[in-house]
This record gives sequence, C-alpha cells and structure tokens, in this order.
Amino acid sequence: MKASIKKAIIAIIIANSILIAGAVCGWVLGRFDYSGHLDDAVIAVDGESITLREFGYYIFEVEAFVQKQALLYDPDNPKHWWNTHFSAGMDSQFVCDYAKKVAINSCIADEIYYREAVRNGFTLSGDEEKSAMDQAEDIIGSMDLPQMNAAGLSDEIIADMCKKQSLASKYAQSLITNEDVSAYPGDPYELVNWDGAYYLEKVLPGHETWTNDDLLDQITLGKITVNMQ
Repeated sequence: MKASIKKAIIAIIIANSILIAGAVCGWVLGRFDYSGHLDDAVIAVDGESITLREFGYYIFEVEAFVQKQALLYDPDNPKHWWNTHFSAGMDSQFVCDYAKKVAINSCIADEIYYREAVRNGFTLSGDEEKSAMDQAEDIIGSMDLPQMNAAGLSDEIIADMCKKQSLASKYAQSLITNEDVSAYPGDPYELVNWDGAYYLEKVLPGHETWTNDDLLDQITLGKITVNMQ
C-alpha cells in the first residue's frame, strides 16, 4: 500500500545509521535485458502469478518516491543516494536493495489483501473507484513515455493496479475493526502493513507466496524509470 511504501523508505533516512558511499548497486541492470522479461512471472500468491510488467507499477511507485530523497541528498548525482549503504545492525544494506525489498513485499501484501477482499465479497464504492481512477490519472500524468515503456506499463495496467490496490487497502483496513489487531501494540494501521506484526504473524503465513529470485536478483532499482541516462 502506498502509505506503507513511503513509511518504509523514510525509515532509511531517519534510522540511526552510518552512511557509507558505495558503488556496488546498479551494475547488474546493464547486463540484463529487462524488456525481454516483461511477461515473465516474478511473484505468485496462492498460485496466481504477477508478471514483471505488472510489478513495474510498484517499481515506478518506489523509484519515484526514493528519487525525491536522492535529489535532496545529492541534486547533481542522485545515483549517489541509490548507491549508498546504510548500516543499521542486521538491516544493513544498500538503498537500492532495500527499495526493491519494499516493492516486492508491498506487491505481495497487496495481492494477498486483494484476493482476500474478492473472496469475502468486498467491492469498491463509486467514490472509491473514482478515487482510484484519479490516482491512476495522477500517476500516468507524472510519467513520460520513456518511463512508461521502460517499466512495460500502459494506462490500462496502471488503472487496474490502482483499483486492485484500493480494494486491497479497503480489506486491510477492515481487519483493524473486525479482527483482534488490538492485541498487538502499536499503530493498528501499521500493524496490517507488509512489515507490520499482525500481517507477518497472522496474515502472511496463511498464504503460499513465491518469488522468481533468479529474475529479481538481476533487477536493480534506481535506474529503471529514473536515472535512465
């Protein structure tokens, strides 16, 4: 969900970490034919596959947000931020790698919540669907043609993904009032996010998930829909 993506990325910035400039992140993509794999499955939830083309929605969403931070960090060379390593104990990693982790897990969580919403008869109201379409128009308006082509996206795919994400969010929020989320400490909205305790302990274990690690390992965020030159 969009809010959880932003919170996760912001955590990189506000964490008590030691930043070390690195040049490891970003070398893989130059040797990888991204466009040749757009229709390959990269993630599956309960046997239903998500293609790299669909996952491109999350790639753009995460890249667009992190790029804003990268430009604040180094306006002349935003790649510097993407290639920065932050040290925070067991979570030490490059920004580009953490961004990919956020994209993958956000996609999985949305897909789980979307499928649960459909299974339980959830639908979007007219206002909710309009809001999703407005969001889709905003995203489409923020992308240029090279970005759209690079991610393998289209207006239709973005609209469909926004509606799916909206329905997933509606179901996730219903858990806050209908399930015993109150037994967990912390903000209930954060508890049902992809990195929230309730989601990790009660929701995720009930679903079979798969990631195409051979393909995902060859993808580096920070130069797919941003820093393209």
